[in-house]
Amino acid sequence: MKDQIQDESGACCAYQYFVDTVRTLRDPGGCPWDAEQTHQSLRINLLEEAYESLEALDSGDSGALEEELGDLLIQIVFHADIARREGNFDADTLCMKVAEKLIRRHPHVYGDAEALASGEEVVDRWEQIKREEAGGVRSLVESIPKAMPALAQSAILQRRAIRAGLDVGPPTDETGGFQRRGEQETDDDVERRAGEYLAAVVRSVQEQGVDPETALLKVSSELRERVLRAEGLADGTALAEMNADERTRIWEQAR
Repeated sequence: MKDQIQDESGACCAYQYFVDTVRTLRDPGGCPWDAEQTHQSLRINLLEEAYESLEALDSGDSGALEEELGDLLIQIVFHADIARREGNFDADTLCMKVAEKLIRRHPHVYGDAEALASGEEVVDRWEQIKREEAGGVRSLVESIPKAMPALAQSAILQRRAIRAGLDVGPPTDETGGFQRRGEQETDDDVERRAGEYLAAVVRSVQEQGVDPETALLKVSSELRERVLRAEGLADGTALAEMNADERTRIWEQAR
């Protein structure tokens, strides 16, 4: 198949071959399902493929990661083709813009700016350039997607605020544990206090250089695997239907 995707210079044009494949699928006479998709109809697919890519990344399986990133790329090229047919942008302009952005925000590589010695300095310069592009004033938080999971959103919001020198509150080792509901507290009071406590947990975790989303996912995954092991040891008997002693024995055995 590679000989079908060679350009005049002999270089492998897999990118253009892929873009053309998507266009053919969405052209008249192609695939009806592909042709009828819109930005909104593909929204859940984009989210699902992004999460599947993260799961493959965490698995350490390079083959799975390659496959899932390819599925994610399908979503990107589909959206680009939809935009092309609407007269907005296409895959070529999308790639050119992001390449130009990378070059513009790496003057220490592509320009004559002073070389940087650390990743932290790179991030500082990146943020500075973004502010300049926005006319000198740019919100720290406006670009953070509201659709992100709550824990991930809190982690990013606090990380950006702290990086900017803002005091977002003490970590949990200073606030103490989450207290029981007070006699006069409403549901809203407890919910707000719970949110403040969880935000402090996020700060405590990030201060140790740990990503709270990854940490929580790891523990959740371990719990899920332990439950599955216990169910396997139960050999067809529902854990909830066992007597307490037997259930405890299997749960311990499943560690």
